[in-house]
Amino acid sequence: MNKKNLICFLLLIVVIGVYYNYQKGDDVVSKSTQNISDKPNYQSDEMLTNIYDLSGELIYKIESSNIRHFDDSDNTEFDLPNFTFYDQVHLAAWHIKAKKAILTSDKLLYLYHDVQLDNLTKEAQLKQVKTDNAVIDLTSQLVTSKDPVIVNGVGFYSTGIGLAGDLHAKTANILENVKTYYNTEAK
Repeated sequence: MNKKNLICFLLLIVVIGVYYNYQKGDDVVSKSTQNISDKPNYQSDEMLTNIYDLSGELIYKIESSNIRHFDDSDNTEFDLPNFTFYDQVHLAAWHIKAKKAILTSDKLLYLYHDVQLDNLTKEAQLKQVKTDNAVIDLTSQLVTSKDPVIVNGVGFYSTGIGLAGDLHAKTANILENVKTYYNTEAK
């Protein structure tokens, strides 16, 4: 082999080596991009957020031990969330807690494990709703659940399966297997 052919051969090997190395780099980038979508874009511990309407009035307050937001799904996850909802006259109306919650881009709040809704209005007949999982539409403030439900009120409590509630109207309807127990004694 002459010197010219040897240089061309070595140059060809270098070009092939660079090409394969470049291809491996693309694989690493695509694999790291896939892993990034599983990770939150931002997260925070011990978070407190106030949400206001366009006129500057408080609509609800969120407290959470940990929050994670994912840009790819536009979902926000909460650990040990506490939500306080305010009514039309800007008074605290409901306190809602769960072990976990997910807020979606279409303003649906999915609550998981030991969900409890406490009515903060003193004169209300409906005082508390407990279930394992629930969904709240933050726009309409309608609450639904397919799980067993316990509703506590002034002088009664009811149990059953499924829930259709309205936080604005301060109502909760159990959908199936309803059993209501009345207590004539004041609590």
